[in-house]
Amino acid sequence: MPSSAPRRTGAFTLTEDVAVRVTGQARTAAAMMRELIFRQTGYLLAESADGMLMVSHDPAMRGLGPEGYALLVSNSAVMLRAGTQAGLRHGVQSFRQLMTADGTVRAADVQDSPAFQWRGVTSALLPPAEMRKAIDRMAAYKLNVMHVFPEGDPDALRDLVEYGRDNGITVVPELSPATLDLLELFPSRWVHIGSAKLTSKLAGVLERHGRLPVRWHDGNSAADVLGPHGQLAEGDPGLRAIATAGWVGGRFTTPAVVRA
Repeated sequence: MPSSAPRRTGAFTLTEDVAVRVTGQARTAAAMMRELIFRQTGYLLAESADGMLMVSHDPAMRGLGPEGYALLVSNSAVMLRAGTQAGLRHGVQSFRQLMTADGTVRAADVQDSPAFQWRGVTSALLPPAEMRKAIDRMAAYKLNVMHVFPEGDPDALRDLVEYGRDNGITVVPELSPATLDLLELFPSRWVHIGSAKLTSKLAGVLERHGRLPVRWHDGNSAADVLGPHGQLAEGDPGLRAIATAGWVGGRFTTPAVVRA
């Protein structure tokens, strides 16, 4: 549920005459929104300085958090604002959820920021088209981490990492001493190391490379927690929360959640 979403009535009606106004560094998010609208309605909206559909990268909105956003939909206008690219992406997905099949957008006044810093799925490496489908679905649900077991073609792994990055998804590998040579394919600060009891030496190697090891939770194999020091990110005093799920047969399995 959004952090704040007071009830509103009415709707904004999309037509071919609606234009998009882009302010700040919001061009990528605006392009995503225009693509969503085109796929839903067939309208290829133009860009205009006085457009009724505004997408704004606004540093003043950073108080909502690193992935927070504000989305206001009234009868006469749409305004999406966020202080980060991640926030803008999430706002576009909320806009998609409000858009109906007939091209109307339900009125809303939403301020939201994810409760969990790590919201992800665990997946074996499947054919590239299936992996892209998973990333598309993850972005739609505002997930942000794909945990994979890397093997196979390095070029395919690079493509997966790049496609994930373009959609706000960090691809986190689970590495062993035998696959440590793949580390440089993954820019993620986090690297999964499997069972904490078996991988303390590997964790030390990763930390010396500036990476943050992630391990399976000792008490619940369905959930991930970070280790060996239990910090989610540099400067974070401790684990906040992690949710994981599986990607099986073209759908997500039920996620498990661990709170600090």
